[in-house]
Amino acid sequence: MVFAVIVFNTMKKYYKFLRKLIILSIIIVVLFCLNIFLSQKYIFVTRYTYKNPEIKQSFKIAQITDLHNYEFGSQNYRLVEKVIQEEPDVIFLTGDMLNEYEERTDILINLIKKLTLVVPVYSSLGNHEVKYMEHTDNTNLITMMEQAGAVVLEKQYVDTEINGVQVRIGGIYGYVLAPDKKEGVEQEFMEDFQNTDRFKILLSHIPEGLLLWKGMEYWDVDLVFSGHVHGGQVRLPFIGGLYDPEEGYFPTYTKGMFECGNGKLILSAGLGSSRGRPRVNNLPELVVCEVTK
Repeated sequence: MVFAVIVFNTMKKYYKFLRKLIILSIIIVVLFCLNIFLSQKYIFVTRYTYKNPEIKQSFKIAQITDLHNYEFGSQNYRLVEKVIQEEPDVIFLTGDMLNEYEERTDILINLIKKLTLVVPVYSSLGNHEVKYMEHTDNTNLITMMEQAGAVVLEKQYVDTEINGVQVRIGGIYGYVLAPDKKEGVEQEFMEDFQNTDRFKILLSHIPEGLLLWKGMEYWDVDLVFSGHVHGGQVRLPFIGGLYDPEEGYFPTYTKGMFECGNGKLILSAGLGSSRGRPRVNNLPELVVCEVTK
């Protein structure tokens, strides 16, 4: 009899523990699924402030990158509304706005048309735009973007004025390395680009050449906007991004504002993902940077 009571009490404790374990497992699964859902759907705004005593009048920049043909609502109305709410003076698109393996360009072109109704839009190219033009033989992509209203910059720059501030905006795809590491068209462009007294902003999709391989320590650039890394794709608590296609697992730089050499680089986690890879614990990011004195 005593043995039966002991067995009964033991089984009762076991079933209570098992029930708690099942409930906890369900909660974890629900939270994980919710996290993945939000990491594909919700747009998180990250705000930075860049201070420079030579800036006479503040202005605001919105950066959109690595959209990968994703749509936040019909024709990206939620993304456009989010940008409008931030009241930027200029918008930068910093590459991988579409996918190299898809023929669709309408998502990007429609987005540019909507954004240019708000403020001027400047765009650089990413590896997906470059490979898209190679794979599809559609060399008209840049023309299509320009006809939609964007100023597309590939190893080019424009001198303009933003809210009364004299600015040079340049765009380049590739590894922006110092001449002692590589000589080529990128270095020739950078030599020309940095030769000005204007406030210099560079749109450079790939950040590794500037950050990891210290290109920022050589080139005279005030502010750089980059993407490409997707925030590490999967972000682990207390650790950060899991993977970078250039550096591998547990990369040094995945998102944030970094001071290096003569200026600062803002690395956005971007908005989308390529080849169906899910973002985990990694909310789609719209970057807003206020440049002020």
